Amino acid sequence: MSMRTRSRRPRLLAVLGLVLGLAGTAVAAPAVAHDDLLASDPAADSEVAQLPDAVTLTYSGVLIDEPGVNAISVTDAAGTELAEGTPTLDGTTVSQALTGDSQGPITVRWRVVSSDGHPVSGEFSFTAGDPAAAPTGPAEPSEPDAAAEGLPAVFWIVVAIVVVAGVAALVVALVAASRRRTED
Repeated sequence: MSMRTRSRRPRLLAVLGLVLGLAGTAVAAPAVAHDDLLASDPAADSEVAQLPDAVTLTYSGVLIDEPGVNAISVTDAAGTELAEGTPTLDGTTVSQALTGDSQGPITVRWRVVSSDGHPVSGEFSFTAGDPAAAPTGPAEPSEPDAAAEGLPAVFWIVVAIVVVAGVAALVVALVAASRRRTED
């Protein structure tokens, strides 16, 4: 092996390490911790005397306040939407006005945009008034707009595969070029 080839190998390994490190960082970026739901009023699994005027959710970080990015759906056992208007955001707290006098199990579905720019969502239930007085019906519960849910996990898997394939192609090309130079 010539001296020239040996001096290129450490540079090639350094470049490969840098590319792999950057690829690993790019793939790991979506795993950044998102803001979590810390509390709700009414609390999850609680029983309240009657349907409150609003549902309030408190998060671990300041949420993004852009029109249409935060959504709260509140439905009764029949699937009737009880949320009225759009949610109101105040830093780490989101409130959703409610309408009606539904009783029984109430389901709250929420989707907000975390301070890191990624949407987070979840749901919980509480009981209002007399559970036996709950309306029944075949209506499908409504949910927050799924269009703004963010990128699905399969997208990040595809990105990771493309990055790894690109790095592999780069390594093969660099090794082949190095061999050609050595043979010359």
